Formats: sequence, structure tokens, C-alpha cells
Amino acid sequence: MKIACKIRSWECARQPVFVRADLNVPLQNNTIANDRRLRGIQPTLDELIKKGAIIVLASHIGRPKKKEPHLSTKILIPWFEKQGYAITFCKTIEEAIEKEKIARKGSILLLENLRFFPEEKARDRTFITALASLADWYVNDAFATLHRNDASLADLAYEFAADHRSIGFLIEKELTILNKFLHGSKKPVCAILGGGKIADKLPLINNLLTFADYILLCPALAFTFEKAIGKKTGKSLVDDESIPKALTILKKAQLMNIPIVLPQDYQVAGGAIDGPLSIVPSDDIPDNGIGVSIGPESLRVFNEYIQKSGSIFYNGAMGFPDRPETLEGLKSLLTDISTASGTSIVAGGNSIAIADQLSLTGITYYSTGGGATLTYLSGIKLPGLEPFY
Repeated sequence: MKIACKIRSWECARQPVFVRADLNVPLQNNTIANDRRLRGIQPTLDELIKKGAIIVLASHIGRPKKKEPHLSTKILIPWFEKQGYAITFCKTIEEAIEKEKIARKGSILLLENLRFFPEEKARDRTFITALASLADWYVNDAFATLHRNDASLADLAYEFAADHRSIGFLIEKELTILNKFLHGSKKPVCAILGGGKIADKLPLINNLLTFADYILLCPALAFTFEKAIGKKTGKSLVDDESIPKALTILKKAQLMNIPIVLPQDYQVAGGAIDGPLSIVPSDDIPDNGIGVSIGPESLRVFNEYIQKSGSIFYNGAMGFPDRPETLEGLKSLLTDISTASGTSIVAGGNSIAIADQLSLTGITYYSTGGGATLTYLSGIKLPGLEPFY
């Protein structure tokens, strides 16, 4: 069922609109390292401003366990002001209620980091009611967090009438791209997956088998599959509980004649993550070796699949940002994807950050969601989307 953004038809001049966004930007030395997520919310904000609404903007930053000043959304104010927005920071809900009384149409009230309030994760009813009292309309445009069950995502929308709640333009765009990949991808379809959280990736692989032509696995995901077929993985990350499911997927793929391609060689750290690096064949990972990326032979083989693909999906960054030499495999892989003639989607913050550093222009679309993208492509319901069906 298609979900469309309704705000084009809203008559909300001088009325408060609650906008749940994902402004969880990467920070370095208390400055915004990448503003892609902020730019992603602009079409929704600009439409509401054009309509003369008063915007109550809410998000989280990081995973604070208490009120950590460096994770306050106040850090975002200079960026919005630089873009020409009239924006005011509100430390509490009570402060937002007072400032809303004198707010001008087309202005923004930015709430404090929602995760500074324990009630957000607890889905506290009093907190939900308090947030709802701030607005007459509700917009969810936080695509990257749609898989979360937080109060402002899974519960708050239901406090508004069906014709007073909507997804935003960013979510509409993301769903359009992902639905096309799911149901109308140009063949052959190549999926490249890596990263941790192995158990979360297995439902995705299982769903990809219904339409992908080949699936390429990267670290750390690859090592659970390597161990499942009896290979030595040293001290590499393996989810032992997921091995039976990995075996089931491998058998299913074989019956369907869909290659699941494992690397030919790996970049391995000796003894510890910060240990000396070497390239070893996939059959020769030493007992104290930790696989961190793929080697040149794997890149060559993977690129053969990439270049002949009509559609490419990639998620799962390899390597560690604090060890630049471990990122060379990821950079090469992203560069290969960018030079392919097929349509390409890259999902996941770390991968997108590297692609931005490389100034790659050939990748068709960058998905702002990591976990949300994977959940949606897995065919699993997203709590943040349920109110809009």
C-alpha cells in the first residue's frame, strides 16, 4: 500500500505543526561533520514555512544516558540560522508552550534532544500527551529512525486525527526509491552486504533471495557464513547463534541458483583490532587474526559482478574510521559502484560519509536510513510508519 505525503493539501497557516525529524548528525569537536540529514529535512520545512505554519521541530542526537551538553540539539541552531531559518531553541516542553504563544508564522521552535527525556524511550503516556499538546498537526520525516519504538515515533502520531498526520517529503522519497528497488529493479540485481549486527541482516538476505541475482558478503557479516561452511575465522566477529540460519540461507540460495559470494581474501589485523595488518587468502586466516576488510582479489571479483549489474544495493561499512588504512577496501568498493552503469543505492552513515569524502558523483541514491532501510527491505513492519497506512 502506497503512503503519500499529505502536507501539500494542508491549510495550517499560523497553526503549530509537530515535525519529528532525524537530525542525528555526526559531530566532531562539537561541530557538525556532515549535514546531509539536515539538508534532507529542508523540503518538508520549506513547504510548511511557505504555508505559514509554526513548526515544532524534534529529534534526538546520539545515545545519551543522561543530559549530555555536547549532544544538545542547541548545537544545530547556527546551521539553521545560516540557511536563513527563523529558529528558537526550547530546553523544555513548558518553554516551548510559552514561546509558541508569541511565535511568528513560518518560524521554528527546536526542542531539546528527545533522548534527554527518559520518557521518550519508556513511551510514557504523560510525555506523549505533553508533546501532542504542542501542535494541531503531526509530521514524521525521520526515516532513519522509523524502526524504533520511541514515543515520538511509534505513539505520538495517533494523538492526531488521520487527516492531521502525515509522513514528510523525505520519507516519501525514500519509500519511492526502495519500493522501486523491491518491485521494479533492472536486472541483474546485485546486493552487497557487510557490517555487524549479523542477526538483523539475515532476514534481509532471506528477502533478497526473492529478487536478487547475486549477493556479495563483506566483513563482518561474511565471517558467520564462513564459519557455517567450516572455514577458520580466527578472532573475527562471528554470531554463533546465527550460524544455523546462515546455513539455511546458503542451502536455499543454492536451490534457487542464486550465488552468495564470499570474499577470496581479507585484510586482517593480527592479535587485536589495532594490530599489524596483512592480506591473507580466505582459507588462511590465522588463529589470532581479525578480519576487517576485503583484499584486492575480492575487490576484483566483486567488481565483475558490480559492472554487469542493472541495480546495485550496498550496506555495511568495512574498516574503522580511526585506522584510515583499513578503509581502503571500502573506498575501492564504493568507487567501483560509482563507476557502474546500473542504478545504485548506498545505505548507512559510515559508507555515505566515505563516499562524501571521495566526492563520488556516480552513485544514484544515498539512503538516509541504515537500520530502517534494512528493516523495510526485509519486509518487516516499521513502527514509525504504521500510523500512516
